[in-house]
Amino acid sequence: MSKSQQPHRLRRLLAVESARIMAEEGVVDFRVAKEKAARRLGAGGDAQHHWPNNSEIESELHARLQLFHGPAHAVDLRELRERALKAMQWLEVFQPRLTGPVLNGTATRHAAITLHLFADAPETVIFFLMDQKTPYEESWQRLHFGDVPAQEYPCLKIDYADTEIRLVIFALDEDRRSPASPVDGKPVKRATGQQLRKMLE
Repeated sequence: MSKSQQPHRLRRLLAVESARIMAEEGVVDFRVAKEKAARRLGAGGDAQHHWPNNSEIESELHARLQLFHGPAHAVDLRELRERALKAMQWLEVFQPRLTGPVLNGTATRHAAITLHLFADAPETVIFFLMDQKTPYEESWQRLHFGDVPAQEYPCLKIDYADTEIRLVIFALDEDRRSPASPVDGKPVKRATGQQLRKMLE
């Protein structure tokens, strides 16, 4: 193999191994998957110069799930989407939108469901969960919108029907713009409950 081919081959191997790690080990963070892949391939300190982008890894992930997990993946994905729909109906007062791997089809069996909620204040969602006697964990999620500096958004992690759900809370007037996707930087896709129901039909 010529030296000019080596970086391309390494990039390809890192994409394939990163996708395998995400599919089989439940890793959801692209950077973590890349770092694990680089270590396992013995790529050394120069690996970052040849790292695949997130779009390449997601493409490999779609292919791997179809090739190696086929019907089982389809069943798992449908079950996650059905649980997401039930959770969205439960949280309908906050105009929930489904996003992330459960929507785009790369979620594995133990993936978390990510919902974007819209409220006048984060406390409104917290009070709702307290009224429902639903335990939650608080954190923050850093999101980008185009070229403006990243913003921190409150995030609540709950357990619903034995599934982890991440509730990212936005202001009421933020329902028309989506944050940038970690995959390709474009506005992340969101689905309403009605759109998800049509997908399931």
